[in-house]
Amino acid sequence: MVLLVQKLARPFKFPSRLENRHRSSGDPLRDFRSKISGFITQTWTKPESGRPEKFLSRTGFDKCFELVQITNRAFAKLVVEIDHPMSRWSGKLTERYLSHTLISLDILNAVSSSVSHLNQARISVSHAVSSSANHLKKIAGENQCKNFKPKSTSSSSSIRFQSRPGSDKQESAVFQALVLSEKIGFMALGFVLSGFCGDAKTYMEIRKLAGGYDDSLIKDLDLTFCQEIQGNTIVMEEVRQVNRAIEEFSVEELKIRLNEMENLIESVEKQTNHLFSEILAARNKLLDNLRLSTGHN
Repeated sequence: MVLLVQKLARPFKFPSRLENRHRSSGDPLRDFRSKISGFITQTWTKPESGRPEKFLSRTGFDKCFELVQITNRAFAKLVVEIDHPMSRWSGKLTERYLSHTLISLDILNAVSSSVSHLNQARISVSHAVSSSANHLKKIAGENQCKNFKPKSTSSSSSIRFQSRPGSDKQESAVFQALVLSEKIGFMALGFVLSGFCGDAKTYMEIRKLAGGYDDSLIKDLDLTFCQEIQGNTIVMEEVRQVNRAIEEFSVEELKIRLNEMENLIESVEKQTNHLFSEILAARNKLLDNLRLSTGHN
């Protein structure tokens, strides 16, 4: 498994309660869902041109990463607004968070590996073009991450969780928001990974792991994703365009398409690394706090 090595970004920044008070509806959980709903509605509406949008492309993947970031920020805001920080979470809620983030890191590692695989294929084609080779090999739609299954489904932590103060209402609100955040993260990242794997089974396996996406907030988006990945083999738009240029043996067109593919790879790689570091930093901070708390008891 590929290990993403870079400086850890700061954990999710929790806004102050004063910053949020004037924009709150009085129901933090409703505000949380409304924020995500607004982004989905605005981002995944049909284009005015009437042309079908290519979700399996850089544009679609950028939207997936943005959806995860929007959800993470909305979750952090909810935790602050209801005054139920991680230090007050129950063992059940903490375990759920640790399990969810561990699987997310596993998926991001798989995305990183798949991006690297595609980049090697791009480099091979670029070298063949530069050497004026008479025969160019198409880029395969499938790669080694086919039938991906996360290896970890629990936090694997030896820490014993202590009972924390906090109302059932606070705990329930955070838990509901966490479950939805988990489903959105798995859905969005699963779609990205499935695109790079070239295999619809990858998305469906992660979908199964998440327990389905039947929440009304994301049900339609899940349906859209499922429609996009119909069939045993799926091909990203950038890969499709490169292969078409190879078929036509149009050197200038191929150079343009290879450049677009390079931009796709750089964009997804950058966002994958950033999200990986952000999740890992937040997860490690929670674990450190738990160890300190356990050590003082």
